[in-house]
Amino acid sequence: MFNYSVATNYYIMKLQKKQEERLQKMIEEEEIRMLRKEMVPKAQLMPFFDRPFLPQRSSRPLTMPKEPSFGNVHSTCWTCVFNNQHYLYHINHAHA
Repeated sequence: MFNYSVATNYYIMKLQKKQEERLQKMIEEEEIRMLRKEMVPKAQLMPFFDRPFLPQRSSRPLTMPKEPSFGNVHSTCWTCVFNNQHYLYHINHAHA
């Protein structure tokens, strides 16, 4: 009886494994089919050889770089930023 139950369980596991493999194969085939539909080559427009593309210069004024301003360093007190939870500290705190 024991041998029969072991053989039955083995056979059932084998069938389940085959079923899972079959299902996995069907899913993969469907994915491949969908990818092939998406990857259909599409025709590209031919370039105009008689009128080549020449980029035009922008009419906007050039951007001029600004000098950095280091005089505004103390506008944010980092001790205040890190001690944000201490409200009384902010009231009595004097910035140097």
